[in-house]
Amino acid sequence: MTQKKVRVRFAPSPTGYLHVGGARTALFNWLFARHHGGELVLRVEDTDTSRNRDDFAQGIYDGLHWLGITWDEGPDIGGPVGPYRQSERLDSYREAAEKLRASGKAYDCFCAAAAVSDAPGQPESPGTEAAVVCPCSALTEAEIAARKAAGETPALRMKVDVTRAITVPDLIRGDVVFPPGTVTDFVIVKRDGGPLYNFAVVTDDYSMGITHVIRGEEHLANTPKQLLIYDALGLPPPAFESRA
Repeated sequence: MTQKKVRVRFAPSPTGYLHVGGARTALFNWLFARHHGGELVLRVEDTDTSRNRDDFAQGIYDGLHWLGITWDEGPDIGGPVGPYRQSERLDSYREAAEKLRASGKAYDCFCAAAAVSDAPGQPESPGTEAAVVCPCSALTEAEIAARKAAGETPALRMKVDVTRAITVPDLIRGDVVFPPGTVTDFVIVKRDGGPLYNFAVVTDDYSMGITHVIRGEEHLANTPKQLLIYDALGLPPPAFESRA
């Protein structure tokens, strides 16, 4: 069997300048790619339109160059699987979202408390609004159509089997098991159509051919959601590696 060429990514958000933790993650990915004769992709996750700034993005590029880190594909140099800014990839998110909705693996959610943030390292926990079964999951197609016709705009929420344990295979930590109920139905697309973090990262990593996801341990808690999305879309996940 021919082994896939290693492809890793560093995906900063241009809401601030490059910080030490980000530089450390970029360094691990760069070293891994160069050691294996692979490729490093730089992807800018700029869907937070209220906080993104072009000078922050340029500052990230400059900081990486100062560290001697180079990349093979990215917003500044292009590449075969671009665009490399999430704000320019919205069509791919819409396509994936519609696939999940059509298959019944995600549903329209009109709840006033529907999540609008899904930042890395901030998983939902039992006891929050997200841990309660969403009543929108029981809406009929006619009820959904009526609410849309009345001017309501829904978010899109993943349907999760809360009786299922989720195992994250991690190259450093081994199998990490998240017990049933750790993850409940969660929002993947906001009312304005913007993708939330875990949904966008799955769509991008697959379409960009990422083979290994090397990130800080704070992202381990996000990985069960990502695995559920990979499974719902029928896509093979990459290898995951959490570094303390």
